[in-house]
Amino acid sequence: MRASRGGPRLSWRQRLAVCGLAVAALFHGGSAGATAPAGSDTASVLTQAYAIKTSDHARFLKLLQQLHQPGTVLSPDEQWRLRYLDGWEGSFIGDYAKAEPLLRDVADHATDTDLKALAAGTLLNILAISHHYEEAFERADRLAAAVPHIRDRKVAYVALSQLSQLMASAQQVKPAATYARQMMRFAEPGQSMCRPYVYLFGALVADDHLPPTDPIFRQAIDTCTAAGEPMFADTVELDLARRLAETGKPQAALALLKRIAPTVDAQGFQVHAYVLRSDLGYAYWVSGDAVRAKRWALAALAMDPKGNFDGLSEYVYRVLYEVANKAGDYRAALDYYRHYRDVQARSVSDTQAIALAYHTVQQQLSLHKLQLAELSKHNSVLELQQALDRKQIQTTRLQLLLLLTVLLSGALWLVRIKRSQLRFQKLARRDGLTGILNHQHFLAETESALRHAQNASRSVCLALIDLDHFKQVNDTYGHATGDAVLKETVTLCQAHLRPIDVFGRLGGEEFGLVLPDCTLEQGLDIVHRIRLALANTPIDSNHPDLGISASFGLASTGTCGYQLPELMATADAALYRAKRGGRNRVETDAEVA
Repeated sequence: MRASRGGPRLSWRQRLAVCGLAVAALFHGGSAGATAPAGSDTASVLTQAYAIKTSDHARFLKLLQQLHQPGTVLSPDEQWRLRYLDGWEGSFIGDYAKAEPLLRDVADHATDTDLKALAAGTLLNILAISHHYEEAFERADRLAAAVPHIRDRKVAYVALSQLSQLMASAQQVKPAATYARQMMRFAEPGQSMCRPYVYLFGALVADDHLPPTDPIFRQAIDTCTAAGEPMFADTVELDLARRLAETGKPQAALALLKRIAPTVDAQGFQVHAYVLRSDLGYAYWVSGDAVRAKRWALAALAMDPKGNFDGLSEYVYRVLYEVANKAGDYRAALDYYRHYRDVQARSVSDTQAIALAYHTVQQQLSLHKLQLAELSKHNSVLELQQALDRKQIQTTRLQLLLLLTVLLSGALWLVRIKRSQLRFQKLARRDGLTGILNHQHFLAETESALRHAQNASRSVCLALIDLDHFKQVNDTYGHATGDAVLKETVTLCQAHLRPIDVFGRLGGEEFGLVLPDCTLEQGLDIVHRIRLALANTPIDSNHPDLGISASFGLASTGTCGYQLPELMATADAALYRAKRGGRNRVETDAEVA
């Protein structure tokens, strides 16, 4: 298997943000309930329900049933609090269709500021998991503005944790870390620093460069364990286990996962339980135990019949594909491969969607502030005109000139904002390092090229390119040299490509190449020239001893037809043969029986 291929890391970064945000939304404690007015049985039951909803969840459910019994009389304030608890419970068990409208109602219409903040924070979790990123960031901006007005410092503390994790999911490291550090100021005297450490950790890993040996892992885990907050410790340990498996330490990952499995399952938090099974499947696969890998991957899928955790299933389908392919069950392998590629494509798309949503909301806020400023200026101009009505024509002309200047300034600002939006949309199509098409847009261009070729009855070749031993380059020379190798690789490839060819980066050190109007023999000639150029050209002048080679998998529509999944699967299988055959070679679909 090629555990070093770059696609899965994006989804894991999102997985950590989603897990952390979900835990923040659910682990509120009983702060808002403590403010419920005493003096009635329902108020007492509500207060108790708030206090035990995570520590004694079974008892909490019984209290909810008691509050919903016919004939129970609730004041308007108590009705809002019960509605929030119902929404919280839906979020806890993953029933987001039930939870979202309840929480949205409380966040938008409840009279209590602190209760609105709690509901808004829990709603942020659901919006992030269901990919409604733009609304999530809009509500996050409102929640951040409300923090100074929250009466209960515990509620403010929770709100900051949710804001930190949402910013981390958008890879906004600086604001995410700032919110996490602000949590420390709102912590009560003697309170554990578990949660601030976890959210600071979430901010630091947002760009995915934190190694598993970094002290923050052990610091956050030990602090949360000592504080008796296993859900937060599990969040970090699940991430640590995955990183251990990814860096070639599957036995250490398995030991960690087996140790925390009883705690994770006992908590009943479905996101963690799903990720635990996904991680076990991946770690067993890396360790070479295909039977246990398949068992745990299927166990993860069985937990999610409604597809609520589809965004977390990339590793699950990858393991099932690898196991089926190794066992020779190519029909099942192709099916799992399609799911894997679909989830991977959505993962890349989600990463871009989160970033785009964040910047869109920021631009909308800037535009809104500009419009308010322009309105204020305009009102000032009107007042000035009324005051100077009796003055001479020269004064009137001055007023008109001032008004024109204000309007021109506003127009220039709007033009700059529009240009910024267009520039961002263009950048979203390109890989930030190499400048070629990113994964999502490479697939879109490939689909278009296949449709045109099919209509014209022309042949198309698809090549998958994977640099050999690229992880050793990063480990030996550093990531800066690794980036230079990737950029030089793209330059060498482009020297042998035609204007009509489609070239994109699929992730990490893997690239895709579509050759329209090209037979299998012509495609072989092109990719062989590229292979020789990579193998014979010095890559980095600073490291003359550094050489690089690549393995190629080539597929043709003449053999596979014009459907992209079949072409991708065939090319990927050929690439595997090239890797197994010694690397620095080209394999084609002609070898497929």
